Amino acid sequence: MNQVTTVLSVVERPEYLDSQIDAIKAQTIPSDIFIIWRNYLEYSLFYPAIIYRNESKHFNSLYGRFFNSLHIKTPYVFICDDDLLPGKQYLEKCINFSKSKNDNVVISSFGVDFKTNTNSYKPLSRIDQDVFLDSPKKVDMGGQGWFMKTELLKLFLLYPFHKEESGEDIHFSFCLFQSMVDIFVLDKDRDNIDSWQDTTLGERGSDDKAQWKQKQHNNIRDELVKHYVDLGWKFQAKSKI
Repeated sequence: MNQVTTVLSVVERPEYLDSQIDAIKAQTIPSDIFIIWRNYLEYSLFYPAIIYRNESKHFNSLYGRFFNSLHIKTPYVFICDDDLLPGKQYLEKCINFSKSKNDNVVISSFGVDFKTNTNSYKPLSRIDQDVFLDSPKKVDMGGQGWFMKTELLKLFLLYPFHKEESGEDIHFSFCLFQSMVDIFVLDKDRDNIDSWQDTTLGERGSDDKAQWKQKQHNNIRDELVKHYVDLGWKFQAKSKI
């Protein structure tokens, strides 16, 4: 059995699936591939992968990637947004870092820090894919790519979902905070693209299909942050990156 299962979801960018699968196949750590196929898209592809076509309207999108991955049996899981293209050493780097933290950590491809007194989605600082960190950085909220020991995935269900239109990253980050599991974004060497979490440096995530360009996106996320702060989510003030 491989050490990792990579979860890819076909939501609105099926044109990127081929390159994502090629990137996962090229990893220095072999990975199983599990594809969650959005039910309203035509299915006409075959890959050496487990392909799950969700026929229900519930859990068929952002939150469903986590819920529908709870069956995974490999020691580690990597849930990858459809706009990421990881370098071929990325999964190996994630495993090594996770083990250095006794596997009680989640590694994200994107990170946000909030002000300690915030009640809305107004980040104090962000770590986007084009940011080059000298060392791994702990963040309040992760997103876009999630690598973890598979047993931590069950923490996604620790609290009921407040909204399903957006904010699975906010929800999971709160659940991890409540479980005392830290979220990190890894360091990135400018001279070693193979170790990057996204070799496109965020280029694909800036198209017109990006959620953050949707009209109600920030309003929903404001509501979510307030909801989880009311439940006890606390932030550590950190200087800007």
